[in-house]
Amino acid sequence: MALKIYGVARSRAARVLWMAKELGLDYEHVKVDFATGETRTRAHLALNPNGHVPVIDDDGFVLWESMAINLYLAKKHGAGGFTRAASRMRPAPGNGASGA
Repeated sequence: MALKIYGVARSRAARVLWMAKELGLDYEHVKVDFATGETRTRAHLALNPNGHVPVIDDDGFVLWESMAINLYLAKKHGAGGFTRAASRMRPAPGNGASGA
């Protein structure tokens, strides 16, 4: 099992844990609790210098921020299903809310 998910379910790590389950991935859930200060330890700060969860370690590739992690997991393991749906939801260039 190469994928490790750091965080607790009562944080934004819940998004990543949910995505991993939806994708049917094998993973290790490493419970790092922000409420007890575990995110400020030297070991955790080496993974995420911001001292937040969630963080993943995918066989040496470390990534944090729940939405970035979920996009990464969807692209790597989603067989196109998640990423195709997401691309249909994005506005076409020039048709976004920014008025561009």
